[in-house]
This record gives sequence, structure tokens and C-alpha cells, in this order.
Amino acid sequence: MFVQGFGEVLTNVMTVNPALSELPSASSILDTSNYTFQAVTFGKDAEGYTLHAHEVSTTQYVNDVVASGASAYDFGLLIVKNYGSTLADGVSSYVLSATYNQLSSTYNSVPEDPSPLDSRLERASTLSTNLSNYQYASSLPNLGHYINAALNPDLSAVWNKVGAFTPALGSDYRFFDKDGVYSFSGTITSFFNANQLMDRDGYLNVGEAAATNSPVYTNGAALVSGTTYPITEGQLALNVNVDGDDAATLVAFGSVKHLGIYCIDLNEMLESGLTPPYGWNALNNNRKYKLVAKVTILDNPLYHRDGGGSSGFEVHRKTQPTLFTLSLDFK
Repeated sequence: MFVQGFGEVLTNVMTVNPALSELPSASSILDTSNYTFQAVTFGKDAEGYTLHAHEVSTTQYVNDVVASGASAYDFGLLIVKNYGSTLADGVSSYVLSATYNQLSSTYNSVPEDPSPLDSRLERASTLSTNLSNYQYASSLPNLGHYINAALNPDLSAVWNKVGAFTPALGSDYRFFDKDGVYSFSGTITSFFNANQLMDRDGYLNVGEAAATNSPVYTNGAALVSGTTYPITEGQLALNVNVDGDDAATLVAFGSVKHLGIYCIDLNEMLESGLTPPYGWNALNNNRKYKLVAKVTILDNPLYHRDGGGSSGFEVHRKTQPTLFTLSLDFK
């Protein structure tokens, strides 16, 4: 769904003064890159930002030490309690439906319906109130989607409770069954962060347009045109590849229920004294974004299950990237 922000961008395109081309200090405002799609975000139901892997101290023990408790925000480990199985059942995936059923009396897991007036993915608060006593709780942004806390100096120590992407150097994880008994563990690394493709606020950079129909794009997201999506007919695709490890952690935090597409908010940046060209730097991104389109999903698009005696979580993270293809038709 295109939202109001897309109309605002189109208005800017049609009303920007072409005479700016005569001014060296302002001519870059006319560059087409200021008006195309620049970022993608991932979101889910608002209440889910306090559940799933966001929960604090819900397990029986941590670091394989029985009865140690899960203090200090679980020692920076990604910890998930699987309501779908017991240790006697064998290894298991993180089954979202089991979590929904277990907590259904108090947990509304349905994402908000999209509206053309939306300026964010979830209109309700997406703050993790589990961390309200954390010393840098005031640094938690309420953006309506998953942030990338691993890149925020104030929040990197609790990335495992804020979600949903591991640090570039990786992290350990622990899975527990529904009774709180230790089940399995391992290590996991975010492709997005290892390759500096996403900033601290969770905006995944969109690469340059590719004149191909190939769905493979290892750098996160790309605009694609070609015979399947002929730009001459007003069609374009935005391919979003989510690496197996990033897909696995997104599931652990409650999966993806929204995808957001953004352009640069040129007016806001100019008003702030920031003039183009606007470069991309994941560690210090000064771009301001405007939501222009969103997709809302009721099912879990990152569904996985056990296979070959291995946990579905492990199978999932070792598979090829998951592809979201958003077809944009401007006719």
C-alpha cells in the first residue's frame, strides 16, 4: 500500500524549482536520488516488542549454570523460551503460534491494519518496557519498527532484549523449552551488521537499481527492473534479501508482520541545514526518512521447522536468504 508520504514525495518532485540547476550550492537538490526509494524496515505487532526474545529473566538458568537465574538482562545472550515443546519432545523450532496460544489471554499478536495515513509501521508504542529501569532507557527510540540496537552505543549491551539483529561479531544464543529447561545453544551473526547495511534505527539501505530479473541481491535490498518488471510500463520491484541468521533472529523476536519502504525526507533535512548529496554510513547515518509504502502480513513469512534431527532454528539460519519481493506499479 502506498501511503500519504508517497504523495508528498511526488509533490516535491513536481514542484521543485528547475532553476536550482543554475546554483552550484543548490543544484544537487534536483538529483533524482533524493526522490527514489532509499530504505526498508521490518516491523511486527506492537505488543510483541515486550515478548518473545524481548522478555527478561524468563528462563531457569543461563550459560549452562543451573539455577543461576537470568540476571543482568541475560548476560547479552539471545534467549528464547519455546512454548511449543518440552525437552522430552526433542529439539524444536521457535513456534510462534505456540507462543500466541500460550499468551492469548493477554497478548494481541495481530498487527495494526495499514492505513493510507500511516507515517510508521505500528501506530502504537513499540518501546520495550521490560527495560524501563535500564540506565539508558531514555535512549530507546519509539519508531514503530525493529531498531538495530547493536549499533547504538547506549543500547548495544542490551541488543538481545531490544532486538532484532546481532552485533557484527556475532553472539551466543540459548533456547529453553516451555518448562524453562535448557534445550540447545549456538552462535549467530547478523549479515546486515557484518556488512554495514543497516543503521542503528533499523533502516536497511537500498542499493542502486539493477536491470535484471534476478532475485538474488546479497547486499540487503535492491531496486530491480527488467522484462518481468518493465520500467517503461511504470513497474519496479524492490527485492529484500534476509540472510539466514537475520531471519532466525527476527523469528526469535516475533517475526516480521510489516515491511516499510522509505524515501528521504528532503524537506526535513533541508530545514535542518543538511544539504545533498546524502551519503550512506551505517554507523553515522544522518538521513531522515519518510514512509511511502508498507506491506502488512498476518502469517509468519519466516516459518521454519525441525529437520534431520536438528532444531528448525538451526536449519533456518543455515539456509539461503529469504526473499521478500515487493512489486511496485505506478500505472
